[in-house]
Amino acid sequence: MYKLRKQKQEHKSNCLICGHPLEYLSSAFELTCFYCGKKEKGSIFCSSDRYHYVCDDCHNLSSFNYIKDFILSTGGKNPFEITFDILNNPNVTVPMLGCHHAYILTGAVLASLKNRGHIHISRADIEELFYRLSKQAVGGYCGLSGVCGIVPAGGIIYSILTGSVCGKDKEQKITMKITALLSKAVFDLTGPSCCKAYLFKALEIISASLYEDFNFLLIDNDVDITCNFKELHPHGCMREKCPYYADSYIVNVEKLKESLKDTTIEINFKLDKSSFENNNNIPPAPC
Repeated sequence: MYKLRKQKQEHKSNCLICGHPLEYLSSAFELTCFYCGKKEKGSIFCSSDRYHYVCDDCHNLSSFNYIKDFILSTGGKNPFEITFDILNNPNVTVPMLGCHHAYILTGAVLASLKNRGHIHISRADIEELFYRLSKQAVGGYCGLSGVCGIVPAGGIIYSILTGSVCGKDKEQKITMKITALLSKAVFDLTGPSCCKAYLFKALEIISASLYEDFNFLLIDNDVDITCNFKELHPHGCMREKCPYYADSYIVNVEKLKESLKDTTIEINFKLDKSSFENNNNIPPAPC
């Protein structure tokens, strides 16, 4: 199915099939996926007279498979560089908006942790992580429920590091700490929503948080973020309201280490790092 999908020309903005603007509904109704023929309730479809609809599975499929394979094969140690390698690949269609950005976030950070020797990560682990994301990162629900898929993506990173599951104490608390920070950041950036901006900011926050909580440093040098996606935004770029609109946005290593101290969310909590030493923190994935 992946190879068949990639033979089709897909648009990076608006409708994947024809490029027309999308309609966002406040109430879902039954639609049929253009690609797989699945009938389901949906709230986003094409505004053209064809009324194209793409289910969330198919919307993420081509980029999902590529992201997974890239994360497992890359030797990159910088999550920002890994992210831009994925986003800027001319041979892969990564739509301007969508929850594949949550998969990129989780994958880029875990690849960095793995390649720096902080943790062991396997294909089964990636399958498990992406399965968890599929349960909470759903296209369009940033507007319908107020929860962007970037938020649980960050929580999944922490749940893997700490072994957090429902009912645990410190592990679950520190996992909810990172989702609180990410949710606040998404709130600050919204107007309209931009998955690219959320992804870049989440990389900053998680890089800083992993250093603060676990002393895991993911970048060795300053990072220059250049956004080349401004003209692709179907709802209109935030322009000067977005920190990444400028021609160059520098993520400074030293400032990154201090950044969480200025947050308005005060959560004073540290996990005992002995709980994940010796790389035994990740249980076998049940898949």
